[in-house]
Amino acid sequence: MPEETHRKFATDWLTRIPIWVKGLAALVILTAMIVPLILSGIGGIHPTPNASLGDTWTRPTDNAEMIYVPAGEFMMGSGENDPYGRDDEKPQHKVTLDAFWIDKYEVTNAQYTAFLNAQGNQEEGGRTWLEIESEYCLIEEVEGQYQAKEGYANHPVVEVSWYGARAYAEWVGGRLPTEAEWEYAARGPEGSIYPWSNQRPTCKLAQYAGCSGDTISVGSLPDGANWVGAMDMAGNVWEWVNDWYGENYYSQSPSENPNGPTSGEDRVLRGGSFYGNAECMRCARRGGYYPDEGGSLIGFRVVTSP
Repeated sequence: MPEETHRKFATDWLTRIPIWVKGLAALVILTAMIVPLILSGIGGIHPTPNASLGDTWTRPTDNAEMIYVPAGEFMMGSGENDPYGRDDEKPQHKVTLDAFWIDKYEVTNAQYTAFLNAQGNQEEGGRTWLEIESEYCLIEEVEGQYQAKEGYANHPVVEVSWYGARAYAEWVGGRLPTEAEWEYAARGPEGSIYPWSNQRPTCKLAQYAGCSGDTISVGSLPDGANWVGAMDMAGNVWEWVNDWYGENYYSQSPSENPNGPTSGEDRVLRGGSFYGNAECMRCARRGGYYPDEGGSLIGFRVVTSP
């Protein structure tokens, strides 16, 4: 059959199909495309709400793996059995939280460079989101494009301000965790002292003082995973959370979904860093820092609500 005749035959055949058959075929194709997206949670910004402990979801914007943290309650802060408990970690108090999803890993330099290339290194709070001029920054700008320095693509981003962390979280459709969410995700309902258990840190469990003296690739220490499977929640880098820091906030904190003080000077940091001692690896350990500044020891991770 000549090519032009073949094409005409195909065209004539299609024009003779009843309109309802065409519509049904289109519906079948559309359903086949949409259903997998809905089932995977990629049909929207947020993952599916029908999840349980241990479930994971890949965020489409930056390909980050998130882990489901079920709703529950725990004792927040340091109890009398913790010899290293500090005044700002007391009184220990019961907190109840709604479910949420949290990044399995700290945000990496590679992920943050994609954000910078899309949004630019904007100024907020009087400084740029990333202190790229710092000698400790692991990101560089080359011919107008941001890139991770050689060998550091999978290390956690550092020298990022609280504003820069928040901007990234919003860009990927999430937010920074509250202080209570962070601690609950780290220690779980059983209230372990460290993310992995009550065992003191070693260099196989956390990247802290006395190990290599630098950041390491996220997820390098699987033995240090916590109850939901999140990695590096002790050591590597401190992590920004959403709350203002209040030294005496625990004495007045609400018991359900607390969001921290309404104002302050510093934003809360959690988790310790590669420079911190074993005491800093405790899940209850709190810190605070100026929100407009980054630091060589400071990174973050993202959460989202179902």
